[in-house]
Amino acid sequence: MVLFHAAARLRAECFNYLSLETVLSDAGVISQIPFSWITLMSSGRSGKIECEGFGTIEFIHTSKTPALLAPELTWDSRYRLWRASVARALVDMRSAKRSMDLVAQGEHDGSL
Repeated sequence: MVLFHAAARLRAECFNYLSLETVLSDAGVISQIPFSWITLMSSGRSGKIECEGFGTIEFIHTSKTPALLAPELTWDSRYRLWRASVARALVDMRSAKRSMDLVAQGEHDGSL
């Protein structure tokens, strides 16, 4: 929980949303759970921030605007961050050139 709150505060001036492996793991679309590692898309620059004793926050730059993404995001009050839909997280995975090896069969083409 600390990582999520830290991410919201560290890039408070940027548009950020949970996506990629974090969202896909929570939805059961990928088989592995990232332990002590969260991934967010951000209007700020890409980078990893290691929070000693808590884990790592990874920001991946996006040029997409909040208005464009609004239909694919929901507010996660638990973490105080926007959260991508599974479909959006899959698009983000492809655009960020992340490995799709862990994605469940059928999710690549949306057939699940």
